[in-house]
Amino acid sequence: MTQRTHHSKSPAIPEGLRKQAEETKQGLGRTVDALAAATTDVKAKAAHTTDQAKAMASQAGDILQEQTPELLRQKAGQGAEAARNNRMLLLVTAAGATALWLVLRRKEK
Repeated sequence: MTQRTHHSKSPAIPEGLRKQAEETKQGLGRTVDALAAATTDVKAKAAHTTDQAKAMASQAGDILQEQTPELLRQKAGQGAEAARNNRMLLLVTAAGATALWLVLRRKEK
């Protein structure tokens, strides 16, 4: 029976290969850092764009509200309140209209 002796040291790696591995490792580190920075930039730009869109929508809503006649705003409010108060009637009417539309559509074919 032969015994193998294990050396505590790893086999010698040529210096050129060691240097190339270290350069590759550093290059990968720089690439990862650059990708992380780019990702952060994209997130910041997206957040900025979202904030701009929200501001524009708010401004458009304000302009629309200012330009809408008071009588129309009151009637729209009354219509919304009537719909909230009569939800069941509204749902039944919508279901009936949809069923009628489907029947008429089927007859056309």
